[in-house]
Amino acid sequence: MPDINIDSTYGVIIIQNLKAIYVDENYAKLYGYDSPDDLLNSIDSFLDLITPEFHELAMQNYLDIIAGKITPRGHTFHNIDRYGKEFTVFSIDHLIEYAGELALQVTVIDLSIVVEANKQIREKDLMFKRLIMNSGQGIMVHRNFKPLMLNQAWANEMRASSLQQAMETESILQFIPVEKHAEVKEHYVKTINGEVTSKSNIVENICFDGSKRFFNIYDNLIEWEGEPAVQVVLEDVTDKVEYERALAYRASHDQLTDLYNRSSIYDWLGTHYNTSTDITCMLIDIDDFKKVNDTYGHQMGDQVIKTLAGIIKKIVQKFNGVVGRWGGEEFIAFIPNISNPKTAEMAESIRVAFNRVKYQQDTVSFNASVSIGISSTCEDEADLSIDDLIKSADKYLYFAKANGKDCVVKCGNAVSSV
Repeated sequence: MPDINIDSTYGVIIIQNLKAIYVDENYAKLYGYDSPDDLLNSIDSFLDLITPEFHELAMQNYLDIIAGKITPRGHTFHNIDRYGKEFTVFSIDHLIEYAGELALQVTVIDLSIVVEANKQIREKDLMFKRLIMNSGQGIMVHRNFKPLMLNQAWANEMRASSLQQAMETESILQFIPVEKHAEVKEHYVKTINGEVTSKSNIVENICFDGSKRFFNIYDNLIEWEGEPAVQVVLEDVTDKVEYERALAYRASHDQLTDLYNRSSIYDWLGTHYNTSTDITCMLIDIDDFKKVNDTYGHQMGDQVIKTLAGIIKKIVQKFNGVVGRWGGEEFIAFIPNISNPKTAEMAESIRVAFNRVKYQQDTVSFNASVSIGISSTCEDEADLSIDDLIKSADKYLYFAKANGKDCVVKCGNAVSSV
């Protein structure tokens, strides 16, 4: 609250037998009169200077002081000037003797400037409170994760049934995934200590109804009732996050097979492969696929491609590998840290499972086959770069095709065939 400089007018009045018998110049002007005589000649009782609701209190106070029943003290009164305008004064009572009789001397200080200042402060407080409470953004103030204030928008965003339910929350940590608690607590301490710069973050929260939503959150250090607290501004961005994720997924996956595309395969390798990782590469190609398209149509050809994609993905993911559509009817898979026997077993499982699928078109049924080439950075294929590894697998795929198709070839040798 800003400092208020009080430059108020004060004046003196002496009351005897409920009548004003003396006022000074300041007192007269304070009440809108030109002079002390003007004031004294214009009123019958000092009560004429006080609003009616305080008449009984003021008279009883006068009588009690004169009778010695109470010790003179200060009071705040709403008074009336000669034009009917109300203003507030602080009066200090003194019991004195005047002309041989007891009298009450009252010194009054005009508090109008203070009252007006307080009124303006209250109006601003109400204005900001209305601004916050009616804001479309969720706003909350908390200290050590206990809500001190929040608005209806925050309760709505967090799917609370009511503002009261939201305010009764013991700790907002319940809305944050457990694995994030340590990080959030550390951030809170740094915020309270002024060690971090306020910035927005997109986080996933658990709402009152149990649903998980994404929020853009901006938090900053504020003072609340004389102590530091954290203000949080929250905005639901779930639709935006999901849309961006959908776009990213679409950009990284093949539309027909729902597998990684070529560029995403390289991204995966950049994250999961280094020179200390043994990795196996498989190139898988549908045999005589042009004939399938020419004989049964492209729609059936797409079905054959999708079937193979599903088989490869199911088998390779069991070994923490990754599968992508390399182009057309050709697929590529990378499997880290797998033994040669397991690699051969996996490739053979893919070949056999795909060969067993029957495709039906009208009265005609058929099946299809694949050829697979395998290369590895371990054993005799050590120290190969990724590009060399792919070229090596492509070479063994060529050998598989030349070997009669429907087979698996590794290091130039057929490990399975029809």
